[in-house]
Amino acid sequence: MSFDNRARRVGATAYVASTPVSIDMPRKNLYRSIILNVEGACTITTAGAPVLKTGGLGSALKQISRVELVANGRDTLKSLSADAIGMKNMFLFGTKPVLVETGITAATHAFGGVIKLPLVMPRSIREIDTLLNTGLLSTLELRVTYGAVDAMFATPPTTYTIDSCNVEIHIDESIRLDGKTEPYSAYKELYIEKDIVAATTEFQILLPVGNRYRAFLIEAESDACMVNTIINRVTVKSGTDVFYSKMFDVIQGQNAIDYGLEAQTFVGYAYVDFCPEGRLVDSLDASRLSSLEMTLDVANPGAIDKVRIYPCEIVPPMPT
Repeated sequence: MSFDNRARRVGATAYVASTPVSIDMPRKNLYRSIILNVEGACTITTAGAPVLKTGGLGSALKQISRVELVANGRDTLKSLSADAIGMKNMFLFGTKPVLVETGITAATHAFGGVIKLPLVMPRSIREIDTLLNTGLLSTLELRVTYGAVDAMFATPPTTYTIDSCNVEIHIDESIRLDGKTEPYSAYKELYIEKDIVAATTEFQILLPVGNRYRAFLIEAESDACMVNTIINRVTVKSGTDVFYSKMFDVIQGQNAIDYGLEAQTFVGYAYVDFCPEGRLVDSLDASRLSSLEMTLDVANPGAIDKVRIYPCEIVPPMPT
């Protein structure tokens, strides 16, 4: 099979603090990816002693608290923070997104960057097996939820405004030249968030069963900053059957080697991949399990500590 590959701008969403803003996406061709260009400006009138949020990718994408892709008005295919998308770009493509953090002096500062939301599964042998056929959908909505005015700051400036935070949306799409259609698997990315209220070696996060898991992105946050001081060990198991168990710092060290990230930092994040050779047949098949859980050995260093899990699911096509 062969494809005519195209790229185009769809539109943009404008900043409204703590509010979701939606845009209807075109429905005809096969989607490979959605490119999000975040362009913002912050004016600091009186600086005081501001401190930007740290860890992960820093503060550049914090004004985008969530990006969702919803099909047919009810089927959520993607639901991630802009930070999580950027971090997955690092792990899956081996490079840090080009980002600009706001300055913290009394002036007007730009912030933002470009991130990529894949619809085909990167680092797989046949990425086209997960193309999104938008021609079969009745609706397709991209929803951008903006964060609060202070989203970029651990300690905000004395007086400041977020002047703008526009998200420009582009799509990479394909047209199959032989005109044929075939069922594609869906590459689904949602998230699970849990608060940590005490240190424990058995912090349990139940995972849905039914689909296959390619990978998990793990995110640890303490007092609104990403940190390495919460998670000690990660275990994925079903009953007594253990599929994965490693120390958090060992996972991060292996991530740096596997994805060519030795020159990058990714404090607060780790990526667990069940398909290191890109063979999706090797993914963790949860459809045959009665239960699945991630068990974490965690500390409780801050006042508000959170763990987020971003499962990378493969949803097989419905039988025809």
